[in-house]
Order: sequence, then C-alpha cells, then structure tokens
Amino acid sequence: MRKLLMCLAAAIMIAPGSARAQATIDLSQVTCADYLAMTPGQSRIFSAWGSGWFNYRFGYVTIGLDDYAKNVASIQQWCMGNPRTTVMSALERTIIAPGPPRGQIKVDMSLVTCKQALSSDPERQETIAYWMSGYFHASRNQPVFDFTRFANNRRAVAAYCKKRGGETLMSAIQKNAR
Repeated sequence: MRKLLMCLAAAIMIAPGSARAQATIDLSQVTCADYLAMTPGQSRIFSAWGSGWFNYRFGYVTIGLDDYAKNVASIQQWCMGNPRTTVMSALERTIIAPGPPRGQIKVDMSLVTCKQALSSDPERQETIAYWMSGYFHASRNQPVFDFTRFANNRRAVAAYCKKRGGETLMSAIQKNAR
C-alpha cells in the first residue's frame, strides 16, 4: 500500500501543474495505515471525498460542520487500531444516522450556489470540490479517482459557474462534468 500512498502524493503534486499526467487511484483500496500516513492536505482531500461518497450512499446532502470534524477525528482514531482495514470497507459496514442539529451549522450541499462556492476561501473551495466528486462518484459506484479528469472538470464547472452564479453547484456539475 505504500505504492498507493506514493501515487496519491504524486498525483496531488501533479494535479495543479500545467503538464498533467494521467493519474488515478482506487480509493476503495486505501487502508487505515495509508490514511494515517497521509499529509494533512492529503487527509483533508480523502476525508472530503469520502464524506461526499458516504453522504450519497446513505442518502444525505446535508452536512453538519461539527459532525464532519468529529467524524474525521473518529475515523482517524479507529484506524489506529485497524491499520490493515480499508477505510471505505469499514465505513460501508457502519450505519450513520444524522444527529440532531444541536446548534451546529448545517450545510445543504444541494443548495450551494455557484456564487457561494466560488466566493469561498480556497481551502473551502477545495473541500467542496472533493466532496462533490465523492458524491457523484458514489452515484455511479465508481471509487476510482482520476486527478486529470477532476482538474479538467473543476475548470469547466468553475468557468460555467462564473457565468451563472445563481445556479446550484450540483446542477453545474451535472451539466459540465465528464
């Protein structure tokens, strides 16, 4: 799995560059040991993508920001005792029910507009983009992440969104992502 982790690291470094190599990773094969060895940036990307994936699988589009942070910390803690288990297989066996709001900020991702996404800070834009990628990959039961396709789709959706700020981001993705 070290090879898988190296591929993820290389792909993340390649993705923002102008000369893109075809780089894919099967996220269903990432073990807890791989996840724990990721840099904070890689972990943030994987966690956002995984959150989108599992929100789709469990039928949710609303994210409690406090719940999200707690879930990521919980997964990291659980992984320490289960290094050989794949993160996604462990989560597939988990039944996640949304908790009561308890005053936390909840975001309905299906209502996020293009303007809201584009006006977010860069880290939040990245998190939203990877979350949406995980969500739409789950809708096709496709755990393989293609960094080149993601970068191309992200540019296409951003260009579309700049012209249509009031449209929802999900709609823009459905119309523009390939």
